[in-house]
Amino acid sequence: MSLNGIMSSALSSLQTNTSALKVVSQNIANLNTPDYVRRQVNLSVLGSNGVPAGVTIDDVTRVTDQYLQQESLSATASSSQYDTMSSVFDQINALLGSPGDGSSLSSKLSDVLNKLGAAQLSTGTGSSQASVVDSMKSLATSISTMSDQLDSLSSQADQQLSTSVTDAATQIKQIYDYNKLIKSSYLQGDTDTTYLDQRDAALNSLAKDMDIRVTNQEDGTIQVTTQDGINLVGSASYAKLTYTPGADNVYGTITAQDSNGSTGQPIGTPQALDDHLTGGSMRGLIDIRDSTIAGVKNELGELAKGVANAFNEVHNESSAYPPPSVLTGRDTGLLASDSLNFSGATLIALTDASGVERHMVDIDFDAGTVSVDGGATSGFSNNIGSFTSTLNDALSSVGGNADFTNGALTVNGGDFRVAVGDPDSTNASSRSGTGFSQFFGLNDLFTTSVPSISNTGMTSGDALGLSSNGVMKFVVKNANGSVARSADVAITAGMTVDDAVNAINSSLTGYAQVKLDDNGALITTMDNNYSGYSLQVASDSTLRGTTGISVSALFGLGANALGNVASGFQVNPDIVSSPSLISFAQPNMSSPTGQIVASGDSSGLLALQALATTQFSFEKAGNLGAQTTSLQNYAGAFYQDIATQSASAASNKTTQDDRLTEAQSRQSNNSGVNLDEELSNMIMYQKAYSAGARLLSTVNQLYDTLLAIQ
Repeated sequence: MSLNGIMSSALSSLQTNTSALKVVSQNIANLNTPDYVRRQVNLSVLGSNGVPAGVTIDDVTRVTDQYLQQESLSATASSSQYDTMSSVFDQINALLGSPGDGSSLSSKLSDVLNKLGAAQLSTGTGSSQASVVDSMKSLATSISTMSDQLDSLSSQADQQLSTSVTDAATQIKQIYDYNKLIKSSYLQGDTDTTYLDQRDAALNSLAKDMDIRVTNQEDGTIQVTTQDGINLVGSASYAKLTYTPGADNVYGTITAQDSNGSTGQPIGTPQALDDHLTGGSMRGLIDIRDSTIAGVKNELGELAKGVANAFNEVHNESSAYPPPSVLTGRDTGLLASDSLNFSGATLIALTDASGVERHMVDIDFDAGTVSVDGGATSGFSNNIGSFTSTLNDALSSVGGNADFTNGALTVNGGDFRVAVGDPDSTNASSRSGTGFSQFFGLNDLFTTSVPSISNTGMTSGDALGLSSNGVMKFVVKNANGSVARSADVAITAGMTVDDAVNAINSSLTGYAQVKLDDNGALITTMDNNYSGYSLQVASDSTLRGTTGISVSALFGLGANALGNVASGFQVNPDIVSSPSLISFAQPNMSSPTGQIVASGDSSGLLALQALATTQFSFEKAGNLGAQTTSLQNYAGAFYQDIATQSASAASNKTTQDDRLTEAQSRQSNNSGVNLDEELSNMIMYQKAYSAGARLLSTVNQLYDTLLAIQ
């Protein structure tokens, strides 16, 4: 080899090892830099015709492993999903309280029953009545407050989802922009551009929002999709994500619109993304909002419904002492034109202040007659307006009156007191299984903002009686957030119940069907192709007359309706302001002495106490299946379900956090900077540099020697 060749090899060694030392220095400098990937120098021999002529750097590459990167991204998504869910469960548990801390619903329900037991010792005293009412008020307030807080948590989760969608959309656009910069760098021979690290940081941020799949391309770019292939970042396009927060526990879907990378113009039609999310905070927020919170809200609503109907049934069979002068019913959502549809018989006793009978109004629903004090009967037709008019005439004859306004029945005794009771348990009054006083809520103990009695007693031929035309908006949606069908159903003022049912079914054919059963309840059945989906009422602008109650609220239509029963749950305001109105006695309508309601009678109180062990039928709600059990046991099952879900979320969080730690550790071992390894490389390159320098010095000496030869 000539001296020039030796010099060339020496110079290439100096240049190559200088560049290699710069790479090592860069690695060491970024030892603790997040998302930095170690660079590796790839050397090759310079030469011509098989003769070595030095050394050169082929390229500087980032040390990555596609499998480890994908595992780290997937682990990040799973960890973020369960971190999000576990955080919300912590908030749910905080607002529910623990069963033994005195603030839980179980504890407050037990306190009500305990106070009822204590009241047995002093039935007629104001202090015992006030104590019972206070405990009931505390229970009702807790149920209502919990319902509001669950709504707030749901809205909070929805707002967080909106934030996550915005962040994901930003990261997707950044990854697409980095792709362009990286491709340009590759074309210029720069294969370790810092844009690669910045793109990795964007990928990690995106993985926290949603589970993604990354495919490397030869030009340095990547393709990013959901796990089932929905395009997020392509070679010439990227997805624009949009989401509009919902309201009133009804929420929309996330849409992904593929867009031209150069012009931003849409490509094809937008796709709903919810059902394609398998991890990340977005999946966690959708699950916690649509499944967990919605399920807990429905379980709470079923508990509130059970408490209201159980206590109200007993309270409407009972009476205060002395009886009140006026019984004011609740807003049933019914109209005077609606069918009466009562069977059996009931009595309305008008008493003096001592509870002694002064007049008796006998109502025979089977015969359709009303009589006063055993006198002549007056007939009424099978509608609420006719019945109220006849009842009013009967009461007016003895100084009282009856009125049905805005869906509420009022019975006024005038100068007398009023007590209602059925004369014969074998022929008790009933409208679809509910007694006369309870159905109209004449002596309700608990009140709800929407009807708690699902058996309305309505018939298909009853007019809807709307104050004006309205629209019911329906959504058929599954637990993953996928919307199969949205429908706006026009409900006109002249429709009957059957007309409205047909209009709804016409719009939902192939997805869901509703049917009015013999008790006047609307039953929803999902099509076999949409098992696991539910029918939700997004909004309803219909109003029945002047009642203020919509058609969907009257019938409890929609998967989200049950949870609304807990909203606005309270003790009857009249009883709160006058605890003496709580009914601890029971009227004896066939008393031989005429003593309808007696002082010291505790029959009503004993009946309320018996609710502690009475078995009730509960419908399926949330994760709790249909069951027959006591109120306290159902409250316990409610807490147990939440505890089970919370424990499962915490366990999944621990598992996925461990998975993420392991994935990041393995990725760091492969791609991270190892100080010992870099120092070893630095020594190696320094020695190689020194060897090249000595070789160059030797060549220089040889040249000097040759030049010195004369």
